[in-house]
Amino acid sequence: MARTILVFFGPPGSGKGTQSDMLGEYLGLPAISTGELLRREQKTGSVLGNHVKKLMASGKMLGVTLMDHILRHRLAKSDAKRGFLLDGYPRKLEQLGHLLTMTKPVDRLYFIVIELTDKEVLRRLANRRVCDCGASYHLIYNKPKRANKCDLCGQTIYQRADDKPAIIKQRLKYYHAWTKPMLEKASGRGSIIFINGEQSIDKIQKELRSKLKSFGIPKKKK
Repeated sequence: MARTILVFFGPPGSGKGTQSDMLGEYLGLPAISTGELLRREQKTGSVLGNHVKKLMASGKMLGVTLMDHILRHRLAKSDAKRGFLLDGYPRKLEQLGHLLTMTKPVDRLYFIVIELTDKEVLRRLANRRVCDCGASYHLIYNKPKRANKCDLCGQTIYQRADDKPAIIKQRLKYYHAWTKPMLEKASGRGSIIFINGEQSIDKIQKELRSKLKSFGIPKKKK
């Protein structure tokens, strides 16, 4: 069976996770965030989890083999049989090659690029807050109902260590260096869709759904 696979690209703070979650619900496909998979691994307190924690706090990238192992385990679950949305992977050309080996020739691949300037990235991430339950907020665009508290579980929200300015600049450097060659390779395997990320959350989602509809991708059946 052919799967529908949507892979999100975009600098940190571009809203990939939010858009992926919303679109996954709309399409009836699981939205898989590698960042969330890694944060869950950290909570286990295992040797692997502690190693991941140190790397993420310093802004360094995980080894390809380690990330591939974690992702393959997630994609093997039954809810991904019809397809999935992927946020946070690939981040290197080598990882894109590995992702393509996880797909079949009949699978329909769409690479979604949410575009945002570096200046806007820095401004946005200074105001991003997250919760251990996986929820994400923005103190300007997506405030929690109660100050500093998660709407879903009530825990205190906080700023991630990798959202600090120095770490953000390092992450942007990696993103720019690796994204262009990945998109060049991706263009030979699937469709690339560019989205203006400097819009409201709802407008970005509307544009996404409209463009996917033009490719014949329907919303989930009720």
